[in-house]
Amino acid sequence: MQATPKRVRSFQFVVALFSLLLLIIVGVTFYEVIARYIFRTPTIWANELALWLSAILFLAAGLYAMQRDQHLRITVLYDASPAWLQRIFDLITLACCLTFCLGIAWFGAPSSWQSLMNWEPFGTAWNPPIPATVKPLIVLTTGLMALYGIINCVKRFRGIPADTAESVTEDNRVD
Repeated sequence: MQATPKRVRSFQFVVALFSLLLLIIVGVTFYEVIARYIFRTPTIWANELALWLSAILFLAAGLYAMQRDQHLRITVLYDASPAWLQRIFDLITLACCLTFCLGIAWFGAPSSWQSLMNWEPFGTAWNPPIPATVKPLIVLTTGLMALYGIINCVKRFRGIPADTAESVTEDNRVD
């Protein structure tokens, strides 16, 4: 069995923590269903909490996919293409990624900053600060995704296989 580097183990720990959010979301949703349909006492917080945690989890999952260079790709065309055409596809992918991510970050920054400074609430009975936390996270995440897009494109141009630094043996898998 191969020893797992400390950096990879700590990264696996962070991934496992985010995976626990799924269990919390399921638990909160289960509690809400039981409270609403069995005891006829619905909560004012369960739906918003599940929404809040789901938003954080989706942002983390997108960043995780970009970090590992395992986002969606039309591999039928890409794998069948010669190396020069793959590089063109990589540049087109990078241009689309940067346009989207930097556009979201640039145009979302003023709104997210205002939400954060005003600690904008959600506007429901429980009124959690979902916009105040999620909007800045969207801007931060898309900025990081753009950075990972550049890193991934440079790695492909240099011929470095995806996820070499974090490759883990089957015995050490998180999932």
